[in-house]
Amino acid sequence: MSHRGPYIAAGIVVAIIALFLLPTWIAWGVVAVAIGLPVVAYFALDRSQRRRIHRIRRREIR
Repeated sequence: MSHRGPYIAAGIVVAIIALFLLPTWIAWGVVAVAIGLPVVAYFALDRSQRRRIHRIRRREIR
């Protein structure tokens, strides 16, 4: 598994548990925030900062 794999798996498990324990609309809200927060943070970066993130990820892959 990649470095992010365990976090993704844990997030899926937490989302499934939340769907059963919380009211449906709250559970979907939690899932939407969990997905939307990193996306908003990424788009808040400058172009140069985004390029730096892409370069770092490519170096880690090789």
